[in-house]
Amino acid sequence: MKKFISTLLIIFWTNISFAQVVDLTCKFKGDDGSKFYVGLDYKNSKWLKEGGGGTYMWHGKDVDIILTVKRMKKNMMNLTHGIWLLSRITGEGELAGYELTEEDLKNVTDQQLINIKKNKIADLNNKSLEPARNNLRARTFIEYIMNKPNKKVAGVEVPPIKTKFECEKLEKKYKF
Repeated sequence: MKKFISTLLIIFWTNISFAQVVDLTCKFKGDDGSKFYVGLDYKNSKWLKEGGGGTYMWHGKDVDIILTVKRMKKNMMNLTHGIWLLSRITGEGELAGYELTEEDLKNVTDQQLINIKKNKIADLNNKSLEPARNNLRARTFIEYIMNKPNKKVAGVEVPPIKTKFECEKLEKKYKF
């Protein structure tokens, strides 16, 4: 009986280990040292933030970069969204800010729906397809922004504003 219970505990423990979130502590380069949390939930294709909220993330099995798009807080530069890019290998990252209009957001949503139908993952009753939909939503959003022409100011193309950050794996599991 003890052997049976031990075996069940080992199976239970190993299954949980595959579903864990990779917890990171990050900081912007050149900043005063204040840190922020990033959780990478590969199973559900989510980039988590402190407090438990998150956004869809795009990652490929053979790609060493993880990407997500997040809505930015109101600022003086009218940047509405940021693409967060993180290297799985080095822990180095970059945030690039963009200004998107309501029309841009509608175009992204339309393209996401088209891609979901085209990839045959539109059955909303099938919860096992949710990670694939999340990954595709993030990829579509990122590709849309990256293919969008840069903003022009006084006839001059202005590239996105970028800042770098670095992350390390947290030793202890993060608790919300």
